[in-house]
Amino acid sequence: MDSGNALATAALETLPITVAVIDADGKIVLTNRSWSEFGPAESTDHVGDDYVETARIDDDEHARRAVDGLESLLDGERAEFTMEYPCHSPEQKQWFLMWANRFTVDGETRVSVVHLEITERKLAEIAAEETAAELREEHEALEHVLARVDGLLRDVTGAVVDASTREEIERRVSTRLAETDPYVLAWVGRADVTNQRLAPREWASADGTDIPLEDDELVLSSDESHPGVRALVDGETVVIQDLESFADAERWWPTGAGDRFRSVAALPLSYGDVSYGVLVVFAAEANVFTGRERLVLESLSETIATAMNAIEARRMLTTDSVVEFEVAIDDPELFLAALTDALGAELAYRGQTYDETGAPVVFLNADRSIDTVPPASDIDGIADLTVLSAYDGGCLLEVVVDDGLVATLSEHGATVRRFDLESAPAADGSRPGRTVDLSITVPNGQSARSIYDSLERRYDVVELISYHETDRPTQTPTDVMGRLESSLTERQFTALQKAYYADYFEWPRNVSGEELAESMDISRSTFHQHLRAAQRKLLDELFAKTPTSEG
Repeated sequence: MDSGNALATAALETLPITVAVIDADGKIVLTNRSWSEFGPAESTDHVGDDYVETARIDDDEHARRAVDGLESLLDGERAEFTMEYPCHSPEQKQWFLMWANRFTVDGETRVSVVHLEITERKLAEIAAEETAAELREEHEALEHVLARVDGLLRDVTGAVVDASTREEIERRVSTRLAETDPYVLAWVGRADVTNQRLAPREWASADGTDIPLEDDELVLSSDESHPGVRALVDGETVVIQDLESFADAERWWPTGAGDRFRSVAALPLSYGDVSYGVLVVFAAEANVFTGRERLVLESLSETIATAMNAIEARRMLTTDSVVEFEVAIDDPELFLAALTDALGAELAYRGQTYDETGAPVVFLNADRSIDTVPPASDIDGIADLTVLSAYDGGCLLEVVVDDGLVATLSEHGATVRRFDLESAPAADGSRPGRTVDLSITVPNGQSARSIYDSLERRYDVVELISYHETDRPTQTPTDVMGRLESSLTERQFTALQKAYYADYFEWPRNVSGEELAESMDISRSTFHQHLRAAQRKLLDELFAKTPTSEG
């Protein structure tokens, strides 16, 4: 794997969509974790398999379309290919959108294949079609409404699938919704995590004339009565069926409410925990956004967010920048603060890993010796607590965390740069105030926004200290770590991490191999086998490709 792609590959592993890359011969050269986990339990990453030939085996309508599309990409006849297909099992029905794009790396043809699940949208379409059939039998006058709903689903879905940028999605969605009766105005807004603002980015009106929008940007902390702000903050659809009964209508739309529009719906654009802003739609009449209308718009918002996520995922593979931001968290129930109080020691973050169950494990240095640790059940956010090694004036703690913070950071591809607890003396002589300083690097602004929102929901006080985009280094420790992790087994990686954090390689040693083996619940000889194998692979990473190592 090229060193420059290591971080992008690691980030690709965190995406909740199945992704594969094939070469000019149709063979798979790269997949992500979601790809491997989608299949049966014994499934592998399929690297080396002939993807095109495997698809040809099924020999049904959808397989033939997929093969024809992929071959046209590999032959250079087209740059992009999409198709929808069913993938049902005895337990459930599922639909997917296959999205394939041709690109080149060092002059060699590659094709990325992304499979996006669109089951919810399909079920909504099926539900709409079934409802349409029932309503046509009851009243032919509703045929126009049902045709509009079906056309809106199809047209907006087509618009977002064909778009190549997020801005293009926002523009097409706003325009198409504004053209659809009974809507008269639509806008898509994005949130600024630094300034805590929400502002329209793209908007359109039914007749192309100017309709007064909200007065500049909306402040998340003080403009909570606005439906767009509420939808963004709460992550749920907000509907105002009649603006005449909405007290703040004149505040937000002094010349439009009641005159140009009577009802409003605001929908969050979210993919998992990642927020892409809000969609706000206005209708000329009151009581427009009833159950069926709301279902259609919610289905559309999910489709829009899915398409935005796919574009961001593709952009992450080639982007040259990352986002660095720092927050201060004041909450005694944050596991680092709670553990500090329970131990009566100052703690410093060393690193993290995961145990065999997938639970996050954090290594912390304590500034004093600890002979007996309190029960983990007595400490907020802690599942298990062990003194891994002791040294003069302190010790190393191994902490299994169930606070949720560490998992959230990992899910969004965050790299922790600093995670410290700062104490400030209390004026009244009570327990000193404790503020956790968390500094991280994430792949993009959407991840930063989602992490910040998660922290705000989870903890008492969260303050943004700094936020800025910066160029990704050509070669970083994370790149080396990503390549190393891919070559090590889970046990080898754990043995190497524990030995490093416990200062096993220092002299004199603070911990023995037998103690480290016991912490992994394996024998001493097995621990040393894992450690030696890991050391050899680490040295291979450092020296195997140097000029002196070549023939």
